Amino acid sequence: MYLSLKKKIFYIVFTLFVIMATLFLSIFIMIYAKKYSSDFDIVSNRNQYVMGLLHENITLQRQLNDIHIKVSPAVESDISNKQQQLSREAKINAELQKNFNEQSKAFFDGMKIIGISSLLSLVSILGLGLMLQRWVIVPIIKLTKATNQISKGDFSYRIEAQKNQHFFDEFDTLASTFNSMVSNIEHNVEEIKNSERFLQALIDAIPDGIRVIDREHNIVMSNKAYQKQFSNQKDALKCYEAYGFDKACPHGLFSCPLREIKDIKSNTISMIQNLDGRPLSVNAAPLKIVNDNGQNDFYIIESIRDLSDDIRFSHEQKIASLGFLATSVAHEMKNNLGSVRMILEAILENAQTSQSLSTKDIEYLKMVYDQVVASVIIPERLLSLSRNNPDKQEVFDVRCAIDDVLSLLDYEAKRNGITFQSQHKTAEANILGNISDFKMIILNLAQNAINAMPSGGNLMIMSSKNKNSVIIKIEDTGTGIDSAMLPHIFEPFYSKGQTTNRLQGTGLGLAIVKSLMEKYKGKIDVSSTLGKGTTFELIFPKAKA
Repeated sequence: MYLSLKKKIFYIVFTLFVIMATLFLSIFIMIYAKKYSSDFDIVSNRNQYVMGLLHENITLQRQLNDIHIKVSPAVESDISNKQQQLSREAKINAELQKNFNEQSKAFFDGMKIIGISSLLSLVSILGLGLMLQRWVIVPIIKLTKATNQISKGDFSYRIEAQKNQHFFDEFDTLASTFNSMVSNIEHNVEEIKNSERFLQALIDAIPDGIRVIDREHNIVMSNKAYQKQFSNQKDALKCYEAYGFDKACPHGLFSCPLREIKDIKSNTISMIQNLDGRPLSVNAAPLKIVNDNGQNDFYIIESIRDLSDDIRFSHEQKIASLGFLATSVAHEMKNNLGSVRMILEAILENAQTSQSLSTKDIEYLKMVYDQVVASVIIPERLLSLSRNNPDKQEVFDVRCAIDDVLSLLDYEAKRNGITFQSQHKTAEANILGNISDFKMIILNLAQNAINAMPSGGNLMIMSSKNKNSVIIKIEDTGTGIDSAMLPHIFEPFYSKGQTTNRLQGTGLGLAIVKSLMEKYKGKIDVSSTLGKGTTFELIFPKAKA
């Protein structure tokens, strides 16, 4: 129970006053009141005795006066003695009564002195209380109020000094020292806040997500990039809550950098995590800080990069390379093929006019001419593939786009002994989106299939549709993918998902495919058997009429 100092002092002084008054009255009563009572009893008894003698004397006088008998001298002498004794007793009784009255007056005077002394003591105590209130209680209340404000974080609060103060005591010195201490604390806190703001601004300037984790999985610090990456779990206090777990990340699903660094005692560790379909590259390192006790506080600092941007950059880089290639090829082929076409046109015109060539030769020249004209279309297809306008949405037929891509890969396929087959089960299969993105999806999957068949094989692309979707299947008869590697093939830079017979690439092809499928709001499934081949199934939302 809280009891203020003011009340404590009042209760103590009041209790002491009551005890002293009670003790004083007890002693006074024990000494004076007892003697007063004894004297009162003596006087009372003497008065009764005297009154008895007086009554006896009066009775005798009346009897003598009534009988008018002359008594003997002995009787008269006895009566005279009684009268003298009565006179003496009366004088003694008068003196006792006088002494008793004086003692009674002294007793009541003592009581008055006690009352006045008590009143003066009470006034003195009240005066002392007021002085304690002014010189002790008020400064302590001010100091208590100041400490409460400081405990709430208000370091601008100060204890006000009295104006025109000529005398100073210990409390004034304490108030001045307290104000100086608070000023120093305020200055140091402001410096710490400035350092924290600088540190926060420093890590916020880093484009990758940064977070610091202690040994209890608590997120001690993070930057804006991390909060943006994990915006759905921005209130997470534990590191594993950012990935949707209510306890430490389970083995097999997620690799815990904190656990890995503790177990293998490595200086750095790198891994790829997947969050809601987004590939994240995580680099972690231990951070040891010596605390006040001279012990090392263990932390780890994680750098998290969203590889979706790298995938997008790789896709754009590939598109740019194709654009450069298409421009160069188109320029060279158009010039050369244009010249060949003009020569063939002149030869055909002369042959038909002069009839210097046989009909068979003319047919052969026309076939060559048709092939040259068809070859001029190839750079146009390359240019259409390289023109990447992500904002351009159009309805297109997937069959034509597939045929365009296969025509570009025809030479590479024939060189590797690969046969192309395309089956379209419907008259049309239209989807809405960016046609360049769709061609890039088919190109990546077809190139992967060609790389998976180094000794030749068959590549079949089939298209069909149902009520809501357009379905495309790409089947190859290549080396296949191991089932243990299959869940990771869409992760960026994961080229080990391909078998050793496949050509090792950058590991971004299938990641780009998945990213573009998400852009189409489509779905991609894969099934594979080692030694028999792989099948990719692409499901696109069908374009509305």
